[in-house]
Amino acid sequence: MKVIADEKTRSLKPLGRIDAISSNDLELALLEFSENSQDIIIDLSECQYLSSAGIRILLKTKKRLLSGRAELYLTDVVPEVYQVLETAGLHKMFSIVSKVETALSMIQLTQKSRSETQVFVVEGKEFVFQSFGFEKEQGKLWKNPEIISYHYLGYAIGFGSLTESVSAVHDRTDLFVMAENCCGFLPAAQNQEADFRIASDQKKAGIFVYEALSFAYYPTGLLKLTQPANLSSSELMSAIDQLKKEISTKDSCLLMVAANLEKESPSITIALPNDAALQKIAEEEGLSHFGQWIHENNKNELFGLRFNLASLNVPTADLSLHEIVQNYLSFENILSVETVNQTFQLENPYIWLFITDAFANGMDQLLVIETKDGLTFGSQQAFLARQLYTDSSKLFIEQLHGGYSAQTYRVISYDHEGRQMRPTVLKIAHRDLILRESERCKQFALPYIFNNSAVVLGAEFYCETGALRYNFVGIGGEASQLKWLTHYYHQSALEILEPLFDKIFIQILKPWYGQPVMSTISPYKDHDPTFTFFPHIYTTVSELFAISADEQYINVPEMNRKMINPYWFLKHEYARRRQSTIHYHTSICHGDLNMQNILLDENMNVYLIDFSETRPRSIVSDFARLEAIFMIDNSPVENEADMAEYLNFMTNFYQVKQLDEIPEISYHGAHPDKIRINSGLILKMRQYAFSSSLNNPDIMPYYLALLEWTLPIVCYTLPTYQKRLSMIAASLLCEYLLHEPA
Repeated sequence: MKVIADEKTRSLKPLGRIDAISSNDLELALLEFSENSQDIIIDLSECQYLSSAGIRILLKTKKRLLSGRAELYLTDVVPEVYQVLETAGLHKMFSIVSKVETALSMIQLTQKSRSETQVFVVEGKEFVFQSFGFEKEQGKLWKNPEIISYHYLGYAIGFGSLTESVSAVHDRTDLFVMAENCCGFLPAAQNQEADFRIASDQKKAGIFVYEALSFAYYPTGLLKLTQPANLSSSELMSAIDQLKKEISTKDSCLLMVAANLEKESPSITIALPNDAALQKIAEEEGLSHFGQWIHENNKNELFGLRFNLASLNVPTADLSLHEIVQNYLSFENILSVETVNQTFQLENPYIWLFITDAFANGMDQLLVIETKDGLTFGSQQAFLARQLYTDSSKLFIEQLHGGYSAQTYRVISYDHEGRQMRPTVLKIAHRDLILRESERCKQFALPYIFNNSAVVLGAEFYCETGALRYNFVGIGGEASQLKWLTHYYHQSALEILEPLFDKIFIQILKPWYGQPVMSTISPYKDHDPTFTFFPHIYTTVSELFAISADEQYINVPEMNRKMINPYWFLKHEYARRRQSTIHYHTSICHGDLNMQNILLDENMNVYLIDFSETRPRSIVSDFARLEAIFMIDNSPVENEADMAEYLNFMTNFYQVKQLDEIPEISYHGAHPDKIRINSGLILKMRQYAFSSSLNNPDIMPYYLALLEWTLPIVCYTLPTYQKRLSMIAASLLCEYLLHEPA
């Protein structure tokens, strides 16, 4: 293979295959460009084949260039070679651009100035400082309590709470240091030892920050001794003071990462000098945590933490700080973490310095989040939103619905050019629910009802909290509006609602309910609410109504008689019947289908969301869920008179023994229009249930599904009348089921 080299542009053009034999020619040609601190271009327009040996040469060259802050550019990559790189997962590792000219332009734009070297003597020891030639960058100042990702902190020191529980995040002010994906922290509690965390993804890991100073991602330069020797903390501080006089100002703030090469006890220290510059910024910016530490540790020359290591080998200066952090700050190699003491010694150290003359507000680089007046959007919620909306520069968030187990928000987002993007929905809940919902949306919604379901664009997690970003496929532009089905339920007549529900359940969800599968199910086990969201139901009932779940009967003054205690039935009869099975039709069911999980746009296109409970189960489950909403949640009961009339209506309604039997609708109260709508929609649900089960009249599976959502209404945020009503309705259903064979 022939390799054409251009020394002027530092570019190579291999002609032909790069295989096990010809890769040696490429490596020799690359080594002719001996200077590591300059970029190299490889033009692959005439290369049709790249072997594993060729890939090794490219990786080796990139690593060599990286140590000198240079880059390897691959241009004009033919499809066959690109596929090899993509298959190996290397297409993102290399800088691949279209043309040599493009690479030259990029190099020109990012051309690094020549490294500068200072040699000076302090207390009889000669030091050399090699500048990496980067222009000084502003540091970032963080002083608004917020969860910040490791990615944005980079190399930093500050005070925060590194915790696995969001509920405890405001109770601690740990000292922490950050080095890329490694965070060391010293807990404020005296009885807790220092520890560390390693993040697999810097962008997704976060720490609750009260105050912090973070520096550029790349160090300003490297400080070391010209001859091997031990270095005391005071000698190091003197060298830093001297260096600042030569290359910076007295107000420059400096972060150091010092690699101690002592053979028996190597370490890496990340610290700030406790000097006038640090004291000045703490005072001017009102950094109370920094100020308190400075006051309490005024004799300490350094402020930071030390990672004690099992091994540390820095044979040459070619090994970059990034490589040191990635190779040696690891779970396997870190033995312990401790605070920097006043009299520490370093053996022949390598000291990378980050120097900045000013700090900008760190929050300015984060995605801007605005909310409607009065909306509380917490730090973990903001962190998750920033993870999900990386394509945006600004969000406007408005709460849509605060459910029992989740909160949903309408999000208007703007791209990085300020253009308004398609509206989306953000859902935040416990991580288990979000994970389950994301998986079940892909498994049960998208393959069947894609155009009428929300599409999960992404899921992110922090501690026990998770978040989903929903997109709605049919929405036509940023002006589109989404409204819950609840909106139409409260504002429309039955004549409008009935065809709308027919559209939803007979047309859109036909792939679910229109394809029944006969299965063996355990209805008492499947519909037990204590297995899902309401394990605390017995405690709630005891506190609300002073009813024990161990008493079989309760007095119900509204009915003028004793009735079956539905919570006794749930606790004892469900347990006794839990293993009983029936042969019944099943289908994919939403699992928590309510009118807040069905949305419509201005063109009456329908979308479903919230698939955390979606799975195959009894085919009547979703219809019974909605009956509970119409019968109890939205019952027109506001006083004792309403309660009496409604109980008469409800008692007659639940006298039927078959699913296709039309119940008596007898109501003489003050809300006949509401009753007409609710009873009409309930009859619709039963009609859907009967036809979906292939005209099976057995009402027992339907009543059990109905109980699953009637029993726990006592746990909802509803008026007491509705909670009392749910207890009585559940009792009527249990009285029917009690006479059914177990």
